[in-house]
Amino acid sequence: MSLDEIQLGTERLLLRAPTVSDADALRAIVADPRVALTTASIPHPYPDSGVLEFIERVRALAGPDRRNFAITVSPSGSLIGMVGFVSSDREAELAYMLSPEQWGRGYATEAAREVVRFVFGSTRVSAVTARAMTANPASENVLRRAGFTCEGEDDVELPIRGAVCRTSFWRIEREHHDPPIWATGRSDRQT
Repeated sequence: MSLDEIQLGTERLLLRAPTVSDADALRAIVADPRVALTTASIPHPYPDSGVLEFIERVRALAGPDRRNFAITVSPSGSLIGMVGFVSSDREAELAYMLSPEQWGRGYATEAAREVVRFVFGSTRVSAVTARAMTANPASENVLRRAGFTCEGEDDVELPIRGAVCRTSFWRIEREHHDPPIWATGRSDRQT
């Protein structure tokens, strides 16, 4: 199955591979300091060529153990963020970002749940993990609503921020994942 053939659908969202045509919408999201400064990996200010390089890199690296999806709203197809995972050994780490204009609508939680469902359905990992800066309680709420449990906090050095940031660590075990609860109203579109 090719990169572009994997699409995940929910009642309101379509998650698909990012394309070059997404560059302008994605650039607007990552250039926003409200997004960039709450992540461990998005530089601020964002470099001019960064978005196209990011799209090319995630498309080239996509595979069974790593994938990034553009979060788009159905049926308009408007890109509102990104969600993805990277697997290593028996765990996968989830990461996401959403346009501030879309905050508070449940889109990040919906996308996170769908990617967790995909990870457990397509890999052998025993758990999905995630991290959030404690200064970003909205991100912690996304993880909580997506079924993750907080395992604790610690100070983490973030070279891209040039600082040490208090970070919370989250986890959902395969045996605690209950897809039927989350499947309500989902179109189950995986082509």
